[in-house]
Amino acid sequence: MVRRLVVALIVAAAAATIPPHAVAVSCTAAQIAAGSCSVGGGTTDTGVDLWGDSTSGGSSGGTDSDGPDECPVVVNGQCVGSSPPKGGVGPTTVSDLESFRPLSPQQFVEPGGWSLRRVPTNFWSTTYAHIVSGRLLDNPADVRFSPVLFRRYFGDGSRQTSDRRGATWRQLGQSPWTRTPTSHTYDEAGNVRVRLSVWYSAEFRFGSQDWRPLAGLVMARANDLVLRVLTADTVLVDRPCEHGAFGCPAG
Repeated sequence: MVRRLVVALIVAAAAATIPPHAVAVSCTAAQIAAGSCSVGGGTTDTGVDLWGDSTSGGSSGGTDSDGPDECPVVVNGQCVGSSPPKGGVGPTTVSDLESFRPLSPQQFVEPGGWSLRRVPTNFWSTTYAHIVSGRLLDNPADVRFSPVLFRRYFGDGSRQTSDRRGATWRQLGQSPWTRTPTSHTYDEAGNVRVRLSVWYSAEFRFGSQDWRPLAGLVMARANDLVLRVLTADTVLVDRPCEHGAFGCPAG
């Protein structure tokens, strides 16, 4: 929450600095190729910052320009906000910043809300690659987040790090209470809170440009699960365990 507030304040400060006539500055493919518009990006712990700079009007410098640009705000080593209005025929530079966050991942467990000691409990997530869109220098800008790492904290002091999102027993073609790549077995009864963190790689594109990868990973927290682990010496089932009855321990 604090990081989002800081980013919001930075963006607000940048917007307040840009003169009204500069807000609508955009970049065409030809301008990008010519170097009069430049874009870049960087990852933070929880998102991606994209920035762009557009220079228009006047000459490139010399006696016609009224001095160097000034940078009111710096984010990820990049200038955010417009330089002061130029006198004469000097160029005007407009900088823009847009921040992107991955969608919140979701995690699930079966059975829902409870489990049994010493038999596998299955966890999975419905997190997939997705695109978050915005606008930069009045052009569409997209960031594509792809999940690459899942870290589960099972609430009993153990954790699991995997590149698998997991799936239900039915989707895996397995019987209930069998081990899966993302299952966990609890040794003690009690209530536990299960947490999931997902790390994403990120790519971005500006306008009609190709996707460009960004260094670093972005992390997002999923919803917490509260699970009650029970002790059961006898489990009533509707058919013999060898026939796949729900409630039988893994063999």
